[in-house]
Amino acid sequence: MTEKLTIGSICFVHGLGGAGISTWSKGDVFWPYHLLAKDIPEARIMTWGYKADVAHFLSPTSTNRVKDHAKSLSNALSALRNSPETSRRPIMFVTHSLGGLVCAQSLLESLFIDAAGVERLSDHTAALTFMGTPFEGSDTTKWSNLFKRLSQLLPIGEVNKNLLDYLRTDSHELKILGEDFPKWLNNRQTPGERRVQVVCFFEELPTHGIGHIVPRESAQIAGHESLSLPDNHVGICKFDNFQDPKYKIVLSYLMKWVVEIREGSRVQSPQTVNIST
Repeated sequence: MTEKLTIGSICFVHGLGGAGISTWSKGDVFWPYHLLAKDIPEARIMTWGYKADVAHFLSPTSTNRVKDHAKSLSNALSALRNSPETSRRPIMFVTHSLGGLVCAQSLLESLFIDAAGVERLSDHTAALTFMGTPFEGSDTTKWSNLFKRLSQLLPIGEVNKNLLDYLRTDSHELKILGEDFPKWLNNRQTPGERRVQVVCFFEELPTHGIGHIVPRESAQIAGHESLSLPDNHVGICKFDNFQDPKYKIVLSYLMKWVVEIREGSRVQSPQTVNIST
């Protein structure tokens, strides 16, 4: 089999009410595969899915909390990165809405891994793309308002109560995450640490009948770059052609980071992998 140069992995993590493929699809175009894999052929592209929204007919809703999903994400990636060559490969994350919080929690959880021969995911994270991810810190009023807006986006069905409770004002875990994750990012900017590149995208357009789900001030992390994408909360992560202005903006960041982290290791030809759980 022909081998190609690889720069690492790009992992997509969807948000509330989403799925591993549909979140990143517009029409028949699943852009991580149909677009990105062609523009960055040397990357291993993965999508990760989890039950974070509504029960399927006759199927019980997951009762996992965000911390549980974060551990599942870490475990799934560790299983795919289990060889000496792949375990140290740089990884970039592209996340939407609640998926950004799951990713952030996963990176914080990995800091406590202290087992011989086990690589910490946080040590090899090179870049993070957040699309409409809320980082409200300890402001309980903002978390309450966010919960109300997000709940209006959910389809009719049995809602995962644990995950929605996680967005309520009494969620101590969420407030801690909103405070600790930016601190971790800032620590990674210090000399001697591997810098983590970050960009936060926020929705430029309101959702009909609701308004902005995650407004600009909520979708930013102090000290890190942020900019708008010309769509609403659901549409900011959906592209269907190479000329889509939104895709061009997101691609420009991914390409810039690819140049910065390009390595000389050679592996088998990359592929798109669905690691839904």
